[in-house]
Amino acid sequence: MSKPRYDWWPYVKGMICRYPVLREQYEDLHSQSVTASYSGMPHGGGVGRPIEALAIRELPTNSQREYEAVKQAISSTERYANGRQRLAIMKMVLWDRRYTLEGAALQVPCSWRTAAQWHGEFIKLVAKNYGLLD
Repeated sequence: MSKPRYDWWPYVKGMICRYPVLREQYEDLHSQSVTASYSGMPHGGGVGRPIEALAIRELPTNSQREYEAVKQAISSTERYANGRQRLAIMKMVLWDRRYTLEGAALQVPCSWRTAAQWHGEFIKLVAKNYGLLD
């Protein structure tokens, strides 16, 4: 029996690592300016609809897909009974990059094998959400 190929693994792991930056960019796009416009120029014809304009702003296509895939995986993981611990592992290892899996497992606490399993499941979930797995 042949071993499954995971040539997408580094790409998905990079996608997960980029999530905090993408989330910040996404939130910047959806934040409304509270500064009044003091230019003397007229605003042109038509009524401005700033709230609706905020709602349709998105990141570039690929970045938006990456952001949504990781966000959906986080949302799904939160619903697990041990979701908080799973996401703590992801935060320490992938987003903060302060710990190895072994170190993060000691912090949660759980076994290294459990942390490795949760890590792998999260990466596969993101890959599935992105459309790389069936």
